[in-house]
Formats: sequence, structure tokens, C-alpha cells
Amino acid sequence: MADNFDSVAFMDTLTDGGMPEKQAKALASAMFQLIDTHLVTKNYLDMRLAQLKSELIQWMVGVVVVQTGLTAVLFKLMH
Repeated sequence: MADNFDSVAFMDTLTDGGMPEKQAKALASAMFQLIDTHLVTKNYLDMRLAQLKSELIQWMVGVVVVQTGLTAVLFKLMH
């Protein structure tokens, strides 16, 4: 998921700021792992939201069908 993280540019920024290259490389690696593990892309989030919307609509339609059926049964029992 860390497709947008440029570890080389990140390391260059750190070394340009005076950080030793070995330390900059270790920090870039740690940042890459953190981003890859805990962050999601906008495309992934949009896909999951679309899936959840679809599931919610299916549940709502199912509830309406069951509710309509129960209402019909109750009307038949009353008459």
C-alpha cells in the first residue's frame, strides 16, 4: 500500500539535512513498513466503501421483503 512513498527521496532529504546515510536508510525502511502496514490508499478505501454500500442495500432489501411478508401474514390472520 505504500506505492506513493518514495524512500530514496526521503533518504536524500534526511542525508541532505545532515543525518548519516545508514541512519537515514533505517528510518526510511521503518517509515515504509509503517505506511505499508497501517495506511490505505484512496482507491482501496473507495472500493471497500462501494462493497459496504452494496452489502447494506442487500440487507435493507431483505429486511423490506421480510417485513412485507410478515405484514401480509398478519393481515391474513386478522381476517
